[in-house]
Amino acid sequence: MKLSLFYIGLALLLVSCDFDGVKTTDNNYTEVDTSNTNPNLVLDNAIDSAESEQPFALLKDTILGEANSMVYNGEGGLRVEWTVKKDNDPIELNDVVLVNYTARVAAGEVFDSNEEMKAPAPLKTNIGMMVEGWEKGLLQMNIGDVGRIMIPNALAYGENGYSTIVPPGADIIVEIEIVARVIPIVLDEGVKVYTWSQNPNANTPAKDQLITFDYFAYKKGENAGLYDNSFKDSEPFSFRFENDNVIDGLHQGMKVIRSGENAFIEIPAKLAYGSKGLVDLVPKNTDIVYDVRILSIN
Repeated sequence: MKLSLFYIGLALLLVSCDFDGVKTTDNNYTEVDTSNTNPNLVLDNAIDSAESEQPFALLKDTILGEANSMVYNGEGGLRVEWTVKKDNDPIELNDVVLVNYTARVAAGEVFDSNEEMKAPAPLKTNIGMMVEGWEKGLLQMNIGDVGRIMIPNALAYGENGYSTIVPPGADIIVEIEIVARVIPIVLDEGVKVYTWSQNPNANTPAKDQLITFDYFAYKKGENAGLYDNSFKDSEPFSFRFENDNVIDGLHQGMKVIRSGENAFIEIPAKLAYGSKGLVDLVPKNTDIVYDVRILSIN
């Protein structure tokens, strides 16, 4: 089964135009708990009454002379506004979070959302998966937050826009709900596996079994971003577990993933391409991340 065209589009669209929490148990089973008991901070009289009839009215920066805690103004015109704001579970660099979102150009036209997935979408920070402003805004938020990230074009798709989807020079707005954090399974040599869609009734692979999966591959570091994917060849990728010529970190990560599951596998440079790197795709001594969809294990 091929990955849906929606998810392919999502992964490519998120990146820059320049290219009970989740708990881990002893048996490496993970489950997502979206609960958050911290009370909501209630927005009171924060919308400018002069603009309240407008569909995308801004919140006031100040209320009665005090800074509005439901507004964040960052560098370059980046802005975050909350309707629900938590304060006890901040999103941090390298996290994987599950979100519901709708993205639109500032003029109002929606160009992307996770609605077709029928489930929250996974976002991982620090791999270049999102445009710069989206990630910077996300890192101001907590698990359980609901709000919007208002991104100037310089921190989005710039003066060129994105294909025919985002016009040149367009500012964008992402309406977002942070549903849960995915806590990784951390393996002995530093490989981290963030399983965000689970199939607990299936088995993990045994030696010599053929694992078939679709993937997006990202490099971390200063020039983080997507460097490879299985869709360029119009077919998924396969290898034999613990008996094939792929990087060690991929073998290690796959040992805790089941057929039908989706996960990010974060691999230290020493278990990836090491001090040599990968031609002109991955610099030397660079950590990488595979975003995988396991189609079958036979």
